[in-house]
Amino acid sequence: MTTDHTPAEIIRYTADVVALTPEGNVLLIERDWDPYEGQHALPGGHVDPGETGRAAAARELAEETGVHVDPARLIELGTFDRPDRDPRGRYVSVAWLAHLPAGTTATAGDDARSAGWWPLSDPPPLLAFDHKDILEAARERQYETAGWAAYLRERVGRCPAAHPSDPSACRGPVAVTVIDANGTGCDGCEHHAARMLASLHGARVAPLPDAPEGAAIRTFRTAGELPPYAWRQPLNR
Repeated sequence: MTTDHTPAEIIRYTADVVALTPEGNVLLIERDWDPYEGQHALPGGHVDPGETGRAAAARELAEETGVHVDPARLIELGTFDRPDRDPRGRYVSVAWLAHLPAGTTATAGDDARSAGWWPLSDPPPLLAFDHKDILEAARERQYETAGWAAYLRERVGRCPAAHPSDPSACRGPVAVTVIDANGTGCDGCEHHAARMLASLHGARVAPLPDAPEGAAIRTFRTAGELPPYAWRQPLNR
């Protein structure tokens, strides 16, 4: 019997944030320290003891860019664990998507030299670590979402005649898109769209308390396991 005295590999846990605007811009910082000093990178950093990755992502985004988000509204993009992704050692990062309102401003803070917006489709050629791969994953997610919404839009049109769980006539001609926390959307009028979204995810949706009574376009939130991160917008037809 032999005993292996090889020291255990130290694996560090980090979180990175892909913060996107409705215009398709992504928030990047310029690193002010090694490694990759002077190169652009996604906001992010170490997950502190006793902290969740989601909370760490929101904290790092605020510390490095001044942008504050509700951790519950972050969407997990994926895990990036290539052994050589960080020259300092073995780092495993979970990347998170943050959908920001139009007009969000960012200010460099903490250990960021600068913070600014870049088109998701055309980021800087040199990015720190494997952040190029993370942005590619974000682009793929956006394309998948756009394609699914287009698929539904083509088949649903302005509003279905009825839904199995609600055979009543459509209450309004205004067409809307409902997008849930996973980036999935569907079209229809205010009550049919909500029920279609529910059927897609096996969950129920309910109007928010502050939704205007009788509004042609209402804001819905997803129930069950999905966080309250659904919104809707008029379709341009």
